[in-house]
Amino acid sequence: MPTQPHVEAMAPVGDQIDAQLLALFFDRTPMGIGVFGTDMRLQRCNKTWVGFYEHYLGVPPAYTAPGRHIFELIPGNEESVQELFDHALAGEVVRQAAHRIDIPGRATYWDVLFAPLFADGKVVGVVDIITDATDRVTSTQLLEARIETFSQIATGMSVDQPLAATLAEVVAAVRQTTGALACSVISWEEDTSRPATAYADPILGEGFAACLEEIWVRRGFERLEPVPEYDVTIRRDFATQATADPALEPLFPFLPDRIWHDVSIIPLVVSGVQVGEVVVYLAAGQDLTADERAYLRSLADQTAVAVRNSTMFRTAEQNATLVERHRLARDLHDSVSQALFSMTLHVRTAQRHLEAAGLAADHPVAVEVDQLQGLTQAALAEMRALIFELRPGALEEEGLAQALVKQATALTAREQIPIHVDAPPQRVVIPAAVEEHLYRIALEALHNAIKHAGAMRIDVTLETTVDGALRVTVLDDGRGFDLGVAHPGHLGLGTMRDRAQSIGARLEVTSAPGQGTLVTVDLQLTDRT
Repeated sequence: MPTQPHVEAMAPVGDQIDAQLLALFFDRTPMGIGVFGTDMRLQRCNKTWVGFYEHYLGVPPAYTAPGRHIFELIPGNEESVQELFDHALAGEVVRQAAHRIDIPGRATYWDVLFAPLFADGKVVGVVDIITDATDRVTSTQLLEARIETFSQIATGMSVDQPLAATLAEVVAAVRQTTGALACSVISWEEDTSRPATAYADPILGEGFAACLEEIWVRRGFERLEPVPEYDVTIRRDFATQATADPALEPLFPFLPDRIWHDVSIIPLVVSGVQVGEVVVYLAAGQDLTADERAYLRSLADQTAVAVRNSTMFRTAEQNATLVERHRLARDLHDSVSQALFSMTLHVRTAQRHLEAAGLAADHPVAVEVDQLQGLTQAALAEMRALIFELRPGALEEEGLAQALVKQATALTAREQIPIHVDAPPQRVVIPAAVEEHLYRIALEALHNAIKHAGAMRIDVTLETTVDGALRVTVLDDGRGFDLGVAHPGHLGLGTMRDRAQSIGARLEVTSAPGQGTLVTVDLQLTDRT
């Protein structure tokens, strides 16, 4: 945006135009310029260079006095800075965009040029010319993180991700991509006999999510009324006002030690009906930028569709008749259309940001946007088959092996990751409920390999062991993980263990960093057919 001009007097510098130009360039340019000797000690610098240190380190001008070594000026960055100096001291000019310099409490980014200074044919010094790129880089990183959030939610809707995992992703995204102190999400269904589902940032305190669910019960079901158009607003001093509302009594124990003061409550609305809300927790007087408000509203819109889809998934699981599945398929198609429309808006917004930033088509952000656009185009075509033909209809009609083959085919087409299924041609006869649990475990393992592992190939095996067990394995060549370290954002392992336990199966997960992951489920077939 336009700013007021800064005007100051300039004293004449001799009569030579070249001398005047040199002095003007050195002293008045908005680029920082530092001149160093071959010993990497500062000899001279301009006002802009000094100003950068004052701005980021809060140091006085004396900090950049001549004679100081570059390692003393920006400690902790010796390796990367030495590499730049080595090029210049070897008589080479080196340019680098977005060079990272770590300072206490944050990372900064600089477009740099290091060039040698010659005298009598020898390198006698180095000039360092820098431009602050921190705002540009952090803005790009923020945009990448927001696009990744939309992609994760979209992927979750297509791969039958548990609702709790989607809500956890939303909470983490708000913390990472806005200035909020914390976030919580609660969702509910139009069927008021079902409990609400909440997820809260751990920083809010243990039991905070359960507190939100209890508040929902106390406040009744008036939130199922139609919701008009809304703006993202902030409720000031909400913590103090909450004590006057008896329905918020479950919140009272969390108030004394809270880190927040104000809140912004964004409803989750689908077809004019509220199905939940995102609560953003802020410091006293903290505001949200217009960009953050627009982002939160878009995030809430997409989360609302994920909540509605989750409800439809659950309903589909509980209704086994063909007529009911067809009806739910039509409803899900309509819901996905809303999701695609919402995601299309997100893509257009991102593309406008990219165009404004002047980023090339092969920039990682542009590539991510293209992938998100491809996901929206593919989702409608495969959703009905993915949810209703591949499960549970294909399970009932063709069995576990063929359902996994069809699942692998659909995922391979969308994700461009080879998924090979090795299964016997004849159907293994097991109870339908057991078969469906095995299918869901395999589906969750595939989902984890695609979303978290960065796998280049996935192998699914279905076989009968010599001791009479049915074994299902999912092996990926991804990055793997440490089984001894908790992964709170990855809720699929717990879900798989619960499913295995419910049918009397044994689930084993083998993994290590850099060595891929193997998920094995063994189910004894005795007395199960």
